Amino acid sequence: MPESIAAGLLDPLSQGTSATRLTGDAAWLQALVDAELGLTRALIQAGLVPSWMSEVVDGLADAGSLDLVAIAAAGRAGGNPVIPLVKALGRAAEERRAGASDSIHVGATSQDILDTAAMLVARRVTGAVSDALATLASTLAVHAAQYRVTPIAGRTLGQQASPTSFGLVVAGWLDAVVTARERIEAVRDGLPAQLGGAVGNLAVLTDIVAARTLDGDAQSMVDTIIAGYAAELGLRAPRIPWHTDRLPITELGDALAAAAGAVGAFALDVSVLARTEIGELSERLADGEGGSSAMPHKRNPVTAFLVVAAARRAPGLLSTLHGSLLAEDQRPSGAWHAEWPTLRDLESLTIAATESAASLAARLDVDAERMRANLELTDGLIFSERVSTILGEALGKRAAFELVEAAARESVATHRPLRVVLSGRLVADGHPESLRAAVWNAFDPDAALGHSGRMIDAVLERWQAEKPVHHKRTDIQ
Repeated sequence: MPESIAAGLLDPLSQGTSATRLTGDAAWLQALVDAELGLTRALIQAGLVPSWMSEVVDGLADAGSLDLVAIAAAGRAGGNPVIPLVKALGRAAEERRAGASDSIHVGATSQDILDTAAMLVARRVTGAVSDALATLASTLAVHAAQYRVTPIAGRTLGQQASPTSFGLVVAGWLDAVVTARERIEAVRDGLPAQLGGAVGNLAVLTDIVAARTLDGDAQSMVDTIIAGYAAELGLRAPRIPWHTDRLPITELGDALAAAAGAVGAFALDVSVLARTEIGELSERLADGEGGSSAMPHKRNPVTAFLVVAAARRAPGLLSTLHGSLLAEDQRPSGAWHAEWPTLRDLESLTIAATESAASLAARLDVDAERMRANLELTDGLIFSERVSTILGEALGKRAAFELVEAAARESVATHRPLRVVLSGRLVADGHPESLRAAVWNAFDPDAALGHSGRMIDAVLERWQAEKPVHHKRTDIQ
């Protein structure tokens, strides 16, 4: 196998997702070519280069015709791949028409092309992430509605706390996913092109425009070129070059990390509730999935823990991106360069995590009977808060808490249900039948769901109002 081939040996989550297709070297090279040719097209539209360049540009559009490995190797000499790319495009342009290379990379610097390519990759990545989150949200919405009144043990700090609704648990996942998707969409809509020239003032482009435009306003023409460049690529025209203002990168990274975290939290809950001792959820696995190299019986929730693993990597990558905010002069030494592999890793793992989480949700098996059975594990102790509240209305909060606390200790010591112990104490203390009946009924899990239904409805209404449209995938091969 060639040394340059990355098969994802240590990244199993990416297998079967669009992560490599959208963030791999081939995708990046295509984005770099798109950025270079987008500038040439903008210059053609502005009348700054010959119209016959359109045919040349069309012939150069497929990055697959370039030697990716050679360009990558040559990039070491200048510290970035744009330098050898421009030479390769220039040679290819000359083969199509003499003098065509003069209209490639006009007035731009390497960072303009690489940053713009990063935004093109980001646009494609955020489209895929948004679509995956929408698919995940649609599935979670179905689960939230289906299990809105299914009781489950609420757990805090790893221990059973009070009953809740599994539908509400799902609604919590759903609300976070919708929020993450909104952030992704907001960032996607604002991704900026980059065009500033060597030190950000577009001096060379301005001089070229002035020389080639006899009767026009050079400054206005430069504005037109910037706007046309951005429009050609589907990006936002920047107010000013952001060579050392790396907030567009960190804003993108923040949104990606939030998306990874949202699906990671969902997957972590699934992995916990799939434990043998809990068994309330399970991942529907195909033959050969979830196995062990040593234990034939194992059926591990493999997608869930791989999504969690991806989400755990995101904060460290995000930290590196934020570190690159410290960018000096008009082009930093090292900070900009540190972004490239870091951002790609974050994009790749976020695509893989969100698409895999969507698949996990679609294959989630819910054991409502096991949920109900687990509510009985503590002999009624899980209802102590509810019982204390009901008693508090009659006895006062402090007296009620002390009564239930003492009954709970007796329940644990004697291995008798809390309901029975507490009922006996109420009888012994001479409390009325109505209070004893209310306490007895407080141990009904179906009546302990509180405001869950309204909360679930609010989240479902929020999601239904989104009416998401999936992004087309025609912008990259």
